[in-house]
Amino acid sequence: MNPTREDYVRAIYILGSRLDRAVREVDIAHHLSLAKSTVSERIHKLEMQSIVTKKYGIGLTKKGRLIAQNLTEKHRLIEVFLHDVLGLRQFEIHSEADKLEHAFSDKSIKKLRSFLKNPKYCPHGEKIR
Repeated sequence: MNPTREDYVRAIYILGSRLDRAVREVDIAHHLSLAKSTVSERIHKLEMQSIVTKKYGIGLTKKGRLIAQNLTEKHRLIEVFLHDVLGLRQFEIHSEADKLEHAFSDKSIKKLRSFLKNPKYCPHGEKIR
């Protein structure tokens, strides 16, 4: 998975937990600040990889959910590190974590989690796992 596709998977995951209806391409386009036509193309590619399903709106397959959960955990652990260790302010950490979540390996995240003493919540109050 490349970073762009990971962003889509995570956006679907986040929107799916926030909206009280099915996720639509327009929701993803708005969330990622992209054109709907771009989103439509990329969603089709994710569907071909069995990461996304388009049964009742756009959703994640089991494979897609696992990818999204892993990315979200990475993102939130990186936010804890940026906030608690590096002292970045809360409004700065999200965009930084967005960039870094793609670069950290699972091995590095495991070590980061241990270094941070297995935090349960990110600085925004969201559960890490």
